[in-house]
Parts: sequence; structure tokens; C-alpha cells
Amino acid sequence: MSGVAFSVEGLPIPQGSKTVAKGGGKTWLRDANATKLKPWRAKVAAAADTGASFDCPVVVFAVFYLPKPQRPRWLLPGVKPDVDKLARALLDGMKDGGLLAEDSRVVDLHAVKRYEHAGNPVGVRVLVMETEEVTPFRPDAVQRVADRINQKENQ
Repeated sequence: MSGVAFSVEGLPIPQGSKTVAKGGGKTWLRDANATKLKPWRAKVAAAADTGASFDCPVVVFAVFYLPKPQRPRWLLPGVKPDVDKLARALLDGMKDGGLLAEDSRVVDLHAVKRYEHAGNPVGVRVLVMETEEVTPFRPDAVQRVADRINQKENQ
């Protein structure tokens, strides 16, 4: 099984709702937060451009590290942005960077939000692996994946 690990530093931006734009007698949809989303997806695309490309079923592990407020309400970031919208932007950026032939190749997605801490600045850590089997979700896998990503980046 082959895989790729990469990270992107910077505030993760969710792929949010669409808005209707009109002009020149035409109507189209655009991302409501396009001014922030486009640069984030470009950073993801650049980091995902590793020379590898997956055109097969893959499993993706993603740990989004968000800024920790001075007085967090909870231990974990159970606040906006939504993890599914963060994952959408990530997968589209990975496709833009050529790592995924199509984001539909993702058959198993494990995305979590955590607060930043020493060794894990604001951003996202990602592991993509080919798969031909069903991978059961195990909560302890998140930390193991983060450890694997950090080990690969430090080599």
C-alpha cells in the first residue's frame, strides 16, 4: 500500500455556501467566501503537488489544527468552521494539485478538528493511502496518523 503525507500551514478555510452572481445578462454560482477560499485551496494544491497521483480508491486522514481561543468553551473545537466544509476544501485542493485524479476516489475519510499546540501549528496534516479494503474507524488512529505524518516530515 503506497501513501503520501503532507501538511499545509495557515488558517484552514471551509468551502462554504454558494451565492448567486449576476452580470452581463448571465447568472452563475460562486463560493460565498471565494476571496479567502481561493488562496487556501492554492496552498493545499501546492503542498499536494508531490509528484504522486492517485487514480484509485484511497483513504484520507486529515487533522485540522485551529487557533485556540483565550478561553475555549470546550477542550475540543466544537465550533465553526464545520469539519465537513474544511474537508471539502481540502479534497478539492488535493484534486487541483494533482494528488487525486478525482475527489470521488476517496472511499474513506477521517477528518478531525483540534486546537493548535506545540509541534502542530494552525493548518492541516494529511495522509493519503491507497486502499482496497474497508478500514474500520478507530479513535486512536487519529493520533497514530499525526505521529506518522510528523515522522515522515522530519525525515
